Amino acid sequence: MSDIDIDSMDPASAREYVLSFISTLRGIQKERADLERELDLWEKRAKLAEEKNEPDLKIGAEARVREFKEKIAGLGAEEGGLGRKVSILKEKLKNIKARPNLSIDAEALLAQLKTVTGEEDKLEKELKEEEAEQALKELKKKLKDEEK
Repeated sequence: MSDIDIDSMDPASAREYVLSFISTLRGIQKERADLERELDLWEKRAKLAEEKNEPDLKIGAEARVREFKEKIAGLGAEEGGLGRKVSILKEKLKNIKARPNLSIDAEALLAQLKTVTGEEDKLEKELKEEEAEQALKELKKKLKDEEK
């Protein structure tokens, strides 16, 4: 099963599943933002070390800058993939919520319908059957008369 295959889930389970993906995505976004702030700080430190003519400090700061850039690039790729999945999952969740609930109790629905509309009018049904029978008798009599 693919991690975006939620079509067979009920709406509540699908919602929770999608929320877990959204939560993970937001965590990654927050972590990336924190790393970008750290990157900015270390870039400033590297620049300051260069201005103060401190080659050892500059080398150490530049190493940290590279480290943060690599982490940010990795998180960016992960965020992009997860963002696409979240987008797909949100759309699928809309479809799941929109589909009819197929576990309807037909007997209960019929009972509710009868309480709203009242019981079936048996007299009207019997009258229609009697009219149909009478019309049939007349047709048989007419055919019999034509044969003679």
